[in-house]
Amino acid sequence: MIVFCLVYYKKIVKPSYLWRMLLFSFFLTLSTPIFSQSLYEIEFSASQIKYKGFLVYFNEEDAYMRVGYTYNNVYNVVNIDYTSVSGQEDGYNYFIMEGKNARFITTKKGDQSYNPDHFVWVWDKSTEDRKPFVTEDPNFSENSLKRVDSYKELKVSELTDEYLHQFYWDNEKEYVAFQQMRDNELDSHVAQEHYDNNTTQQQNQEANYGAAKMHLVMLVNSSIGDIGASCETDSRNMTKEFEDIAAALKVDFRKYEVKGSSFTKSNAMQVLNGLNPGSNDIVVFYYSGHGFRWADQTDAYPQMDIRASPYTKLSAETTISVSSVYNLLDKKGARLNIVITDCCNSDIGINKMTETSFLAGRSYQTPHIEKLQKLFLATKGNMIVTSSSAGQVSWSNSVNGGFFTLSFLQAFHEEISYLKTQEPSWDNILKKSHTNTVNKTDTGCRNCTTQNPVFYTKISKR
Repeated sequence: MIVFCLVYYKKIVKPSYLWRMLLFSFFLTLSTPIFSQSLYEIEFSASQIKYKGFLVYFNEEDAYMRVGYTYNNVYNVVNIDYTSVSGQEDGYNYFIMEGKNARFITTKKGDQSYNPDHFVWVWDKSTEDRKPFVTEDPNFSENSLKRVDSYKELKVSELTDEYLHQFYWDNEKEYVAFQQMRDNELDSHVAQEHYDNNTTQQQNQEANYGAAKMHLVMLVNSSIGDIGASCETDSRNMTKEFEDIAAALKVDFRKYEVKGSSFTKSNAMQVLNGLNPGSNDIVVFYYSGHGFRWADQTDAYPQMDIRASPYTKLSAETTISVSSVYNLLDKKGARLNIVITDCCNSDIGINKMTETSFLAGRSYQTPHIEKLQKLFLATKGNMIVTSSSAGQVSWSNSVNGGFFTLSFLQAFHEEISYLKTQEPSWDNILKKSHTNTVNKTDTGCRNCTTQNPVFYTKISKR
């Protein structure tokens, strides 16, 4: 069955897109996703040599592994980049990680070389041992596949200096980032046990940035028949995301939600018109539902379809333009306004559901609080983003929600991670969200059309 899955996998994919193909039903068949976290250890052996891999996983397009091993009494470390794909066929699931760009971190000796390792998981409901197979053969011949010795998730607390020294030099930025991640997580646990520390942290933050509130306005069409389940997934994920951000920043959190039976234009406008943020506050507006364009529309951003039933007449009384929300919030005087919409930007009546499902979309590391502060507290201005360009549909499924929302969360988590050492910015997040969305719809989904998010930022330092 392993060979069957791999042959099937190779047969349906264009060679140039080999590792960006369809990711189908992974979450539908596993109670615990393989890559729900970011850090993993994989041990394997070949030709009497033992290898230990330290895998850092961000998303299906962005992962790497450091592999340590001893050869001729010399310890070596190589770095391998990974892209991944998952799928399901004939009741079997597979997840494949292709390695590429192997390079030595330790000093390379003469003509020493290293062939990238590839990893393959294959299982069905009855499979007990879900450790992956490993091979260095890019063609995945059956006799080259060997089960790894061990595979496990790693806790941040396990990243001791001794452990990290197996894979990193002291002066590498990744080594320092892992130290900071570990030490700050330990400090945060201590702080939770000592309320005075939390109070001091909040006082210091307010001294630097002032007291602020976060206002989250959620407009979600969770009752509509075709995409309601997907919108509900979006609502759950985005609400939890911003609740956690507000808690991490220790700012007051206010949520205003229009969904389900209350999903009407009058209720939405009542919330928007009644919003009264302070001059140092943060306002986040999020919409998940149907979207469309009027025939004569020139505005790049779509109309939000505020109908809980397709039998309700579409008119000016059941629609709100995304741009009008942006302009309305801009006049409210909050320090930072963020408008995010996940909806179609095309002709009325086009559905965009698919069974394609994506692995780990929300791989997550311990967030860097200072990066959150720089994004939310040390900035001012406005941002608007919608999930597709004029004439395009936006794709989703009930498992992952909107592919753009999923991509946005991936990009955001990566930007605030200790493992990314660049200065955080909203422009970086939106550009990476765009790249992630295009990858999912253009080369990662067999029945999807390309989806290019549109965004504009006018955000600067305070």
